[in-house]
Parts: sequence; C-alpha cells; structure tokens
Amino acid sequence: MELHKYAAIDIGSNGVRLLISNVVVFENKEPQFKKSSLVRVPIRLGEDVFATGRISEKNTKRMCDAMGAFQLLMKVHGVEKYKACATSAMREAKNRKDIVASIFKNSGVKIDIINGKTEAEIISSTDLSKFIQSDKSYLYVDVGGGSTEFTFFSDGKLIKSKSFPLVQ
Repeated sequence: MELHKYAAIDIGSNGVRLLISNVVVFENKEPQFKKSSLVRVPIRLGEDVFATGRISEKNTKRMCDAMGAFQLLMKVHGVEKYKACATSAMREAKNRKDIVASIFKNSGVKIDIINGKTEAEIISSTDLSKFIQSDKSYLYVDVGGGSTEFTFFSDGKLIKSKSFPLVQ
C-alpha cells in the first residue's frame, strides 16, 4: 500500500477553494481517494471583473494572502503535487497576467488560467459516472459565477461538454 497526498486549487468567480486528498494505492486495485481537507475563501473576484474588467488591488492582496495560506496548508499536510486552475473571472480580467505573476511572486503558487472548454472537460471527468445509468441520457449543469458548463451524457458515455460565459 502507498499513500500519496495531492491538492487542487479552484479559483472561481465567487470563491477560492483548496482540496487536499489522500490517494491510497493498493497493489492490483483501483486507487482510493479520500478528502483530507477542504478550505473555501469567498474572495468574489467576479464582483471586480464583471463590473470593471479588472481585479482590484484589494482582491489581488487577498488572493496573494489566500494562496500563501494554501501553500502553508499544503506543506503541513505533506502534499506532493498540486494543480491550481483559475476560471471565468481570471479569464476575463484584463490584468490577469499581472495577478498571476504577483501571486506566484508572493506565495510560490503557480496558477493556470484555463479556457471554458477545459473547465467543462474537468467538470465532466469527475466521478459523475457512478450516478449515470447506461440506458438513460443526462444533462449535467454546473452554474458558476461567471460561466455555466453543460455536459451531456447518453448511453453511459460523455457526448458533449460546453462552457458558456455569462458576461460577453
């Protein structure tokens, strides 16, 4: 048996979340994932971006502080690897490159700003399959603060995923 610790940081329009998971690997078995910690900070980047097109100085500071705290939590938990993804608000922010650079400089956290298609693919690749019956069709809708993702499943398979920005 092996135990690994991985983390995911989700930077959304309303909140920023850190999920730390224990991954237990047994010989000749599927790995098991168990949530170790989940922290959410309601920074509300969308309030800035969707009103002014930019992330404010105040929220930039809050993001740097949150990412610094997340970095410390990952260290304390012994996280081996992490992935930090930013979605709609950061995609739309005119100053996104400066924000990402500032966060990295202040906390060491590297952030990937993902496009809507990638966001929809990540959402549809979660453990939804265990709820899907192979003889039915489903539409899964993830309503976010700045975009909504639709994922269509039929005959137990993912047919199509698409992200729609709420602001044009």
